[in-house]
Amino acid sequence: MPLFMIAIFGYTFGGDLREVSVFIVNLDGEGANGSISASIIEDLATRDTLAIVSLIGPENASSSEVASAISKVEKGEIWAAIVFGEDFTESALEALGNMRQGMPAIPSEIVVHVDSSNPNVAQAVVGELQISLQKTLVSEYGLIPPIVIDENRVYGEGAEFIDFFAPGVMGLAAMMVTFMLSIVSFVHERSYGTLDRLLTTPVTEGEIVGGYALALGFIAFIQSCVILVTAIVAFNIQIVGNVLLALFTIFLLGIGSQGLGFLLSSNAKTEFQAVQFMPIVLFPSILLAGVFWPIEAIPDFLRPVSYFIPLTYAVEGCRSVMIRGWGIEEVWPQLLVLAAFAAAMLLLSTYSLKKRR
Repeated sequence: MPLFMIAIFGYTFGGDLREVSVFIVNLDGEGANGSISASIIEDLATRDTLAIVSLIGPENASSSEVASAISKVEKGEIWAAIVFGEDFTESALEALGNMRQGMPAIPSEIVVHVDSSNPNVAQAVVGELQISLQKTLVSEYGLIPPIVIDENRVYGEGAEFIDFFAPGVMGLAAMMVTFMLSIVSFVHERSYGTLDRLLTTPVTEGEIVGGYALALGFIAFIQSCVILVTAIVAFNIQIVGNVLLALFTIFLLGIGSQGLGFLLSSNAKTEFQAVQFMPIVLFPSILLAGVFWPIEAIPDFLRPVSYFIPLTYAVEGCRSVMIRGWGIEEVWPQLLVLAAFAAAMLLLSTYSLKKRR
């Protein structure tokens, strides 16, 4: 277990962002070859931080392509859309000439439509663009003409790190409480023979599991309410969407986590074995579900594991509701995964109890 813990921490803690998806629309009238915009895009393509999922050059670029790119950001398909204006190179060169002559220079503009529901990702996109600007212009022209990066926040306007952090804490707290309580309670009932006596009564296995699910799911719901109210009162977090939908997402996670704890502890041969399941489940969930840092900061070989962790979908769903303002028509995939997880855990727990009886 210590080896497992230090390996997970070492590979995930404080990792650099990689492969942040962006869409680039280049309207620069100077053309794709030899323009300043083309040089900047070429440098951006060499950076591991960004992944250019689509590039529309001047020959095909239009206002409709810009609208399409922004729409992808709004749907959560990409993190940012970078747009170079029609006269970007011409105005940049004109400003450069004015600077060399000591005359006033009108700045060129790059518009970045970015999803700032995750501040770290938004800062990384703008930061990489600024680095490419400096590197390209200094190497080719010896100085940097005035170029403004106009950051248009599609989501998360005015959001701070606490707004990104709070939904993750809600999901993590719900999972930890329900999972740990179900294991501890079940181990206690096994050691005192309460479960065996309960199984001799007419109560069905499904009723036992269902009772646990409702009780611990309700505890997770109440705890999420406490966290949410505290975050609003003490830290003034933003909530754009429906709070009840966010809490329902947490409730589904709580039921599924309870079922997982019940299932694991029921299949353990000893109490010590049952308790050992806690860190095995909790540590990957804490570090790989995007609670403290984006999934894009997780190493490539570990990133697929994140999508097998239910907490990932609960955190993403809560953030989308609370920061992006999405409704059930947008977060239904996350809700479906959590509902399937809860149903599977409850059914498997019921089957495990039947075997025990």
